[in-house]
Amino acid sequence: MRIIEPFTVTSEMVTASNIPETDHAPWDSGATYSTGNRVIYEHSVWESVQGSNIGNNPAADTAGIWWVRIGATNRWRAFDERIGGLTTGGTSISYTIQLPRTLNSLCFFGLDGSELHIVVTAPGPTIIYDQTFNLSGRDSVGNFWEYIYTPFAFRQDMVLTNVPLPSGATIDITLTAGSSARVGEIIIGNDIEIGDTLTETSLGIVDYSRKERDEWGGVYVIQRPVTRTVNFRFAVPTEGAARVQRIMERIASKLCVFYAVDGNDAFGTTIPGILRDYDLTLGANISYGTLQAESLT
Repeated sequence: MRIIEPFTVTSEMVTASNIPETDHAPWDSGATYSTGNRVIYEHSVWESVQGSNIGNNPAADTAGIWWVRIGATNRWRAFDERIGGLTTGGTSISYTIQLPRTLNSLCFFGLDGSELHIVVTAPGPTIIYDQTFNLSGRDSVGNFWEYIYTPFAFRQDMVLTNVPLPSGATIDITLTAGSSARVGEIIIGNDIEIGDTLTETSLGIVDYSRKERDEWGGVYVIQRPVTRTVNFRFAVPTEGAARVQRIMERIASKLCVFYAVDGNDAFGTTIPGILRDYDLTLGANISYGTLQAESLT
């Protein structure tokens, strides 16, 4: 199995985008805000929770007395470590990102478009990577009749490893759609090998909905998000156990990409999420581990 450890995308790295940051007006330290007024500050949308709100910096209000953070702006939802919050554009979404260090992986989740074009330009400038990906296709089918009647779908997730991303390079990303392009999350990071994935790896879900019965036995459901889980079983040479332990400590509180196979994942083991549980049992030569990852909403 492998883990892609993300590198935080900062405002200094995003040098251009066709997505305007005009969700609301920027916060003005001299303006007076009423309850419910919304502003933009540091790529986030904030809502005033009381009237006569003047001179109170939203980011400094950690107690939430004056402001509550609603979420990232439309431009920055693609980098907010959430899959459910979509950056939405017109017929295309584009970002130009300059890298301050060397990385090797690009991941896209929640794609809604027909074509993804990626160009990497090294200092010079020299184009070192130029690929266009067609996102249309069919879901897996069980027989000929399903093939005939199953409509075309669009690929929503893409994990690209071994991409040349040297320090100082520029990445141009363009997602094209017929009408409204969308993307849930863009992750840039380093691909790390953990161990060999074993066949006991399993898939699951966590349903956060509430299911309750009333006094007459009737059932009512309060729908809430459902997340995916993958329970990885893997093997690693015992001499590398300490290295794996350090990696797990480092990624414990990060949004990472966990996966078992390169390329198109027909098994559904690729998951952008957080580490929920980890255990490594030491053996004489080979150590066997378990890792549970849960997707984000």
